[in-house]
Amino acid sequence: MHPQLSRRTLILGTTAGGVAAWTGLPALSASAAPLVYDSPEAFDAAQSGYLASNPQNNEAGLYAWGESYFLLALLRMYEAHQDERYLRTFEDRARHLLATTDQARHVQDYAGRSGKVWRTAGNYTAGHGVLPDGSGRAAVQLRWAGSRSAESTAEVSNVANGTFDLALRNPATTTVVTLRGVSLDPASPAYVVAAVNNAYNASLRWTAVDLRSSPAAAPAPTAATITFQPQFYVFAVHTGMLAFPLARYARMVLQSSKLRRGKRRQFARDMLAAATEAVRFHDPEWVSRSDGTGDYVWPKGAPIPFDGTIQPYNQSQGIGQVLVELFRATGNPHYRDRVVQLLKAYQPALRVVDGAYVWTYWPPYSELYNGYAKTAGISEYTPSYPASKQIEDLSHAAISTEFVHAAYDAGITAGPDVQLFTKTFTQKLIRSATEVWYRVDGTGDAVPANAVQCARWGAYAEQDVLVYQQSLRVYDAVQLVPVQGSHALGIAYLNWAKNSGWRNK
Repeated sequence: MHPQLSRRTLILGTTAGGVAAWTGLPALSASAAPLVYDSPEAFDAAQSGYLASNPQNNEAGLYAWGESYFLLALLRMYEAHQDERYLRTFEDRARHLLATTDQARHVQDYAGRSGKVWRTAGNYTAGHGVLPDGSGRAAVQLRWAGSRSAESTAEVSNVANGTFDLALRNPATTTVVTLRGVSLDPASPAYVVAAVNNAYNASLRWTAVDLRSSPAAAPAPTAATITFQPQFYVFAVHTGMLAFPLARYARMVLQSSKLRRGKRRQFARDMLAAATEAVRFHDPEWVSRSDGTGDYVWPKGAPIPFDGTIQPYNQSQGIGQVLVELFRATGNPHYRDRVVQLLKAYQPALRVVDGAYVWTYWPPYSELYNGYAKTAGISEYTPSYPASKQIEDLSHAAISTEFVHAAYDAGITAGPDVQLFTKTFTQKLIRSATEVWYRVDGTGDAVPANAVQCARWGAYAEQDVLVYQQSLRVYDAVQLVPVQGSHALGIAYLNWAKNSGWRNK
């Protein structure tokens, strides 16, 4: 029997959304025996479900949002059960991860770099199409900085007397941007680069740049449909999510007399070196400020949405997790200093509401939170954007709370209060006996795909068992068939909390 709620009466199925909200994820068939989600057997099912996806790279983000969670899940299962089979599986997966870095695969990012990191494209990056002149020479780069970027097209038609029509399409929107009678002549009021850039808005993220060294009047292109190519970028948060379990494993092994023996000791050193090098790749993105805070900032001109702006909390803190473990493993104060700066940067967003933290997705001092105009010259791919002050959601928040708890475990207590994050879960996220809210302020419907992510707050079961109890009830209500890395991590945390895994971390 599952424990009863300890400090509130929750009414099953009577909240807004109710039972109707519980749709959208694969569920166990009526004839299947229910999984006991806080058992090793449930984790075995999750492991089989995840490994069946057989991810081979991070081009579509499968490593960042799948493999990373599975790797951390294996470490949490070891902490929960002290069974070295979880470490052996971790070591096999880590070898696969390092055998498929950009350097190992001989692939590059947009800047021509090929590091021991994992690039991505797809919905995460911009797509480029090249508009030629009438002689076939590249003249203008057309860009879409939204989802499904590589599926964008630009259609040239009605070519006459040096002008042409240009229709820009992307399947993520039904709006076709049609520019009539445009020209390749920079002196013309119908200059195509200016026309495309003037058509930009926050929901239609088309931009253009002239590729010619000396732009001048030129023959119009021939009628054609131009396809777009995906651009490749290495996100700091992707690196952070993947390097965090590598660094954590290294620290666990190297600081354990039981584990640091034989080949495992050298493997741990290799993982520490890999995590260190992966984090170093993003050093150019780090910005320290005179007030003792710091963040990662996307480089201006990188082919991604919001280039040139401060990254959201969860993304800077995703790599912050690695910095914590590198500090614990090496004692290098450089890593601790950056963690402290990240924690201090978090403080401006953290409001105490009813005894619990509530915060926003974007830092309140960031460009995205406040909005910015084209005239500010902040971003090339997203030249302007309205103020975005949305409250953080429970899944992205789980990255931040993992970072904060990791810092707490390392004895880095400057800044946020772990107890107040615990109360965010127990006082804000819990909606009913089997439901959670979507946002950390206790608003928004969380459908099952969102709701099951609540178990990733599992580290806070050390502070309050209700985190474990509620997460288990959510899983039982959904009757989830675990197939994702995040499902494996949620189940690992249920095992970890049930067995007081914090005693072994």
